[in-house]
Amino acid sequence: MPNLLKQKNAAGKLIEFGMVRHVADNIAHRDSDNVERQSMFQGQGKILIALSQNDGLSQKELATRLDLTAQSTAEFVNKLVKKNLVTKEKSTKDRRMTIIRLTDSGRKMATTESSKVPEFLNVLSDEELDQLTSILTKINSSLYDEINNSDQPTLFEKSQQVIKDHIRDWFL
Repeated sequence: MPNLLKQKNAAGKLIEFGMVRHVADNIAHRDSDNVERQSMFQGQGKILIALSQNDGLSQKELATRLDLTAQSTAEFVNKLVKKNLVTKEKSTKDRRMTIIRLTDSGRKMATTESSKVPEFLNVLSDEELDQLTSILTKINSSLYDEINNSDQPTLFEKSQQVIKDHIRDWFL
Protein backbone atom coordinates (compact mmCIF):
# COMPACT_ATOMS: atom_id res chain seq x y z
CA MET A 1 0.00 0.00 0.00
CA PRO A 2 1.46 3.40 -0.98
CA ASN A 3 2.43 5.89 1.70
CA LEU A 4 -0.57 8.16 2.46
CA LEU A 5 1.64 11.23 2.91
CA LYS A 6 3.22 10.65 -0.52
CA GLN A 7 -0.24 10.25 -2.07
CA LYS A 8 -1.39 13.53 -0.51
CA ASN A 9 1.75 15.28 -1.74
CA ALA A 10 1.21 13.94 -5.28
CA ALA A 11 -2.47 14.99 -5.21
CA GLY A 12 -1.44 18.46 -4.10
CA LYS A 13 1.09 18.67 -6.94
CA LEU A 14 -1.60 17.64 -9.45
CA ILE A 15 -3.90 20.38 -8.17
CA GLU A 16 -1.04 22.88 -8.24
CA PHE A 17 -0.15 21.80 -11.79
CA GLY A 18 -3.73 22.39 -12.93
CA MET A 19 -3.81 25.88 -11.46
CA VAL A 20 -0.35 26.90 -12.64
CA ARG A 21 -0.98 25.53 -16.13
CA HIS A 22 -4.25 27.48 -16.31
CA VAL A 23 -2.47 30.73 -15.40
CA ALA A 24 0.43 30.04 -17.77
CA ASP A 25 -1.97 29.25 -20.62
CA ASN A 26 -3.87 32.48 -20.00
CA ILE A 27 -0.66 34.49 -20.05
CA ALA A 28 0.57 32.81 -23.23
CA HIS A 29 -2.77 33.31 -25.00
CA ARG A 30 -3.14 36.94 -23.87
CA ASP A 31 -0.08 37.93 -25.90
CA SER A 32 -1.06 35.94 -28.98
CA ASP A 33 -2.64 37.39 -32.12
CA ASN A 34 -5.87 35.51 -31.48
CA VAL A 35 -7.35 36.96 -28.28
CA GLU A 36 -10.35 34.59 -28.37
CA ARG A 37 -8.16 31.48 -28.50
CA GLN A 38 -9.44 28.69 -26.25
CA SER A 39 -8.14 25.31 -25.34
CA MET A 40 -8.91 22.82 -28.07
CA PHE A 41 -10.62 20.70 -25.46
CA GLN A 42 -13.17 23.35 -24.52
CA GLY A 43 -16.10 24.95 -26.33
CA GLN A 44 -15.36 25.66 -29.96
CA GLY A 45 -12.32 23.39 -29.92
CA LYS A 46 -14.35 20.38 -28.81
CA ILE A 47 -16.67 20.94 -31.75
CA LEU A 48 -13.76 21.14 -34.21
CA ILE A 49 -12.22 17.95 -32.85
CA ALA A 50 -15.56 16.09 -32.92
CA LEU A 51 -16.18 17.17 -36.51
CA SER A 52 -12.65 16.21 -37.54
CA GLN A 53 -13.54 12.64 -36.54
CA ASN A 54 -17.10 12.59 -37.85
CA ASP A 55 -17.87 15.49 -40.18
CA GLY A 56 -21.45 16.36 -41.05
CA LEU A 57 -23.08 15.98 -37.65
CA SER A 58 -26.30 17.72 -36.78
CA GLN A 59 -26.13 20.52 -34.27
CA LYS A 60 -28.29 18.45 -31.92
CA GLU A 61 -26.00 15.44 -32.27
CA LEU A 62 -22.96 17.61 -31.51
CA ALA A 63 -24.62 18.87 -28.34
CA THR A 64 -25.45 15.34 -27.22
CA ARG A 65 -22.03 13.86 -28.00
CA LEU A 66 -20.14 16.69 -26.31
CA ASP A 67 -22.50 17.07 -23.36
CA LEU A 68 -23.23 20.70 -24.22
CA THR A 69 -26.55 22.52 -24.05
CA ALA A 70 -28.31 23.26 -27.34
CA GLN A 71 -27.81 26.99 -26.68
CA SER A 72 -24.07 26.66 -26.04
CA THR A 73 -23.64 24.50 -29.11
CA ALA A 74 -25.51 27.02 -31.27
CA GLU A 75 -23.35 29.88 -29.94
CA PHE A 76 -20.10 27.97 -30.51
CA VAL A 77 -21.16 26.90 -34.01
CA ASN A 78 -22.16 30.47 -34.94
CA LYS A 79 -18.76 31.76 -33.79
CA LEU A 80 -17.03 29.04 -35.81
CA VAL A 81 -19.12 29.98 -38.89
CA LYS A 82 -18.03 33.62 -38.50
CA LYS A 83 -14.40 32.46 -38.36
CA ASN A 84 -14.98 30.37 -41.52
CA LEU A 85 -14.05 27.16 -39.69
CA VAL A 86 -17.41 25.40 -40.17
CA THR A 87 -20.47 25.67 -42.38
CA LYS A 88 -24.13 25.17 -41.53
CA GLU A 89 -26.62 23.69 -43.96
CA LYS A 90 -30.11 22.26 -43.75
CA SER A 91 -30.33 18.49 -43.99
CA THR A 92 -31.64 17.15 -47.28
CA LYS A 93 -33.39 14.34 -45.37
CA ASP A 94 -34.98 16.48 -42.66
CA ARG A 95 -35.14 20.25 -43.21
CA ARG A 96 -35.56 20.78 -39.45
CA MET A 97 -31.99 19.57 -38.85
CA THR A 98 -28.91 21.74 -39.31
CA ILE A 99 -25.79 19.88 -40.45
CA ILE A 100 -22.40 21.23 -39.40
CA ARG A 101 -19.35 20.61 -41.58
CA LEU A 102 -15.70 21.59 -41.27
CA THR A 103 -14.22 23.92 -43.84
CA ASP A 104 -10.67 23.26 -45.03
CA SER A 105 -9.50 25.93 -42.57
CA GLY A 106 -11.41 24.27 -39.73
CA ARG A 107 -9.95 20.86 -40.50
CA LYS A 108 -6.45 22.33 -40.67
CA MET A 109 -6.89 24.13 -37.33
CA ALA A 110 -8.24 21.01 -35.59
CA THR A 111 -5.32 18.96 -36.90
CA THR A 112 -2.67 21.56 -36.08
CA GLU A 113 -3.91 22.34 -32.58
CA SER A 114 -4.50 18.76 -31.49
CA SER A 115 -1.02 17.71 -32.60
CA LYS A 116 0.89 20.31 -30.57
CA VAL A 117 2.99 19.12 -27.68
CA PRO A 118 2.63 21.38 -24.62
CA GLU A 119 5.79 23.42 -24.04
CA PHE A 120 5.93 22.54 -20.35
CA LEU A 121 6.95 18.99 -21.35
CA ASN A 122 10.23 20.34 -22.79
CA VAL A 123 11.77 20.42 -19.30
CA LEU A 124 11.57 16.62 -18.98
CA SER A 125 14.24 14.17 -20.13
CA ASP A 126 13.34 11.13 -22.23
CA GLU A 127 13.48 8.95 -19.11
CA GLU A 128 11.20 11.34 -17.21
CA LEU A 129 8.77 11.45 -20.15
CA ASP A 130 8.64 7.63 -20.12
CA GLN A 131 7.97 7.66 -16.38
CA LEU A 132 5.28 10.34 -16.69
CA THR A 133 3.61 8.46 -19.54
CA SER A 134 3.60 5.25 -17.53
CA ILE A 135 2.19 6.97 -14.44
CA LEU A 136 -0.52 8.83 -16.38
CA THR A 137 -1.46 5.64 -18.23
CA LYS A 138 -1.93 3.87 -14.91
CA ILE A 139 -4.00 6.75 -13.48
CA ASN A 140 -6.08 7.07 -16.66
CA SER A 141 -6.76 3.32 -16.73
CA SER A 142 -8.03 3.49 -13.17
CA LEU A 143 -10.24 6.48 -14.03
CA TYR A 144 -11.55 4.75 -17.19
CA ASP A 145 -12.46 1.71 -15.09
CA GLU A 146 -14.27 3.92 -12.59
CA ILE A 147 -16.17 5.68 -15.38
CA ASN A 148 -17.02 2.44 -17.18
CA ASN A 149 -18.35 0.91 -13.96
CA SER A 150 -20.61 3.90 -13.33
CA ASP A 151 -24.34 3.62 -14.02
CA GLN A 152 -24.57 7.27 -15.09
CA PRO A 153 -24.22 8.36 -18.74
CA THR A 154 -21.16 10.55 -19.01
CA LEU A 155 -19.36 12.88 -21.37
CA PHE A 156 -16.72 10.15 -21.53
CA GLU A 157 -19.16 7.73 -23.12
CA LYS A 158 -20.15 10.39 -25.64
CA SER A 159 -16.63 11.38 -26.63
CA GLN A 160 -14.58 8.22 -26.01
CA GLN A 161 -14.12 7.57 -29.74
CA VAL A 162 -12.76 11.08 -30.32
CA ILE A 163 -10.21 10.61 -27.56
CA LYS A 164 -9.10 7.19 -28.76
CA ASP A 165 -8.99 7.83 -32.50
CA HIS A 166 -7.84 11.40 -32.79
CA ILE A 167 -5.93 12.82 -29.87
CA ARG A 168 -3.88 9.71 -29.03
CA ASP A 169 -2.95 9.18 -32.71
CA TRP A 170 -1.08 12.47 -32.81
CA PHE A 171 1.29 11.48 -30.06
CA LEU A 172 1.95 7.83 -30.93
